[in-house]
Amino acid sequence: MKFFLSGEIDGTRPNDLIDKKFQLASTYIEEKLTPLLAKGNYGEEVLELNIIPIIAKLSPEMEEAGWYKERKLFKRKSNSTDFRLRISYDEFSAGTDDSRVQLIIDNIIQSVRILSTRAKNDFAGKQLELDIQACFSKV
Repeated sequence: MKFFLSGEIDGTRPNDLIDKKFQLASTYIEEKLTPLLAKGNYGEEVLELNIIPIIAKLSPEMEEAGWYKERKLFKRKSNSTDFRLRISYDEFSAGTDDSRVQLIIDNIIQSVRILSTRAKNDFAGKQLELDIQACFSKV
């Protein structure tokens, strides 16, 4: 399975260094998860897992205008996904390196759980979730 991780990051508060914090955490996750998923077999229904967490601090006006909308897309024809789920800006910004990694992992797992309700023919979602959790468990 191909794995892609990016982010929709709020750049309006440069002093928070959200972009750098996200880059550090996402690079660590990609380095561990990409080879694991590349050799794993989770069925033929989902061949590409694209995760793009949204980390943005929105004003009520921006929220109402539809900025940074979540997306939970499973593309059956191309066997791929496009998940854009939110992570709390404040929690991510104030967290430690480990807690930021965990927030992204939780976002990925939440996406896999949603995907499991949509891809029902040939997708080992529970196994994928267990493999992700095992990859990042601290033993």
